[in-house]
Amino acid sequence: MTTYSLIFSNNRNYRLARHSLFWIGWILYYAIFSTLQWHGYTITRTFFSSLLEIAVSTPLDMIYCYAIIYFLIPQFLNKGRYIALVLLWLLFSIIYFILFEVYYIHVLPVLRGLDGLMKPSYPKSFVWEFFNLFSQINMEGCLAAAIKLGKMWHVKQQELDLIKNEKRKITPLVDEGQIQPVFFVDILNRVEVLLNEKPLLVAGMIKKIKSLLLYAMYENNQSRVSLEKELELLQEYVELEKIALDGKVNIILKIIEYARNEQIAPFIILPIAENAFKQLSLHDITAKTLEIEVKSANGVFNMNLTWSKPADTSTLSTGRGIVLQNVSKRLNLIYPQSHELKVFIKVDVVAVTLKIDLRKAINK
Repeated sequence: MTTYSLIFSNNRNYRLARHSLFWIGWILYYAIFSTLQWHGYTITRTFFSSLLEIAVSTPLDMIYCYAIIYFLIPQFLNKGRYIALVLLWLLFSIIYFILFEVYYIHVLPVLRGLDGLMKPSYPKSFVWEFFNLFSQINMEGCLAAAIKLGKMWHVKQQELDLIKNEKRKITPLVDEGQIQPVFFVDILNRVEVLLNEKPLLVAGMIKKIKSLLLYAMYENNQSRVSLEKELELLQEYVELEKIALDGKVNIILKIIEYARNEQIAPFIILPIAENAFKQLSLHDITAKTLEIEVKSANGVFNMNLTWSKPADTSTLSTGRGIVLQNVSKRLNLIYPQSHELKVFIKVDVVAVTLKIDLRKAINK
């Protein structure tokens, strides 16, 4: 077990180990601190009594701390919902105070009686008791949150370095036309922004980006690739977009059926999907929806895309029609007279349909 793995690994055993160390350390700290407050009893007796008392009340502390680092931080702090964060933090503190008072009044006297120690005295002012307990538990909560945020910052810096390195590697290849489509640079640029704004969202993106990059760099130079692999690539890309858009667009991907042994020219499917996302991002509308449906049967591949658009626009956004033009040229070279690529611009949606007879590719 290395120190780095103990601190950062998501392996279950490592996580249990570091959390156990944290709470054992916390229990020992408070047991020693509590022991020093006693007078008239031996240190050994008061230490073990304090150790038992702290151990019994620690589950309350754990619930409070984990509510902060696994609920308040990701759901409110990282999403900029600061007022809700403060209100819930105060609510959790009040709930903790009530539960601790139940422990203090009904459980602690029993524990003291087992060791023959003096029973606890009840506070004269519950307001003073609340603020005293509030400061103690939030010292613990802030320590746990500081550790969590420190780890997040370290991981974020590593991921940012990784993204920048991958971007430096891939940009020359895109410029030289060795990698298509160009969405790789677009997605890497967006991930850089997300790392600063919403670092937790990026955690699930790195692995997907890596698999996309490896596939694009080492397999896109083949004349034909597995349709199954291309559809897996499409799914990875759509998942990336879902993470990046964070629920702002209703995305529906349907892969109805396909034959596992079918092949297709690489990067026909992905540029069309990337173009749809790009087109949709350029429109300022309230409810955005993008639906992609894919079906391949008897050697015929069909792909249908529809996405929302403002009613007052009647064309594709400037410059983005070039993507479909390039795809059309590629189709004419590889699947001459055996494909159909059509664009339908309706009142509030744009529809793109692609049909390819995969059995009639030239240079197959």
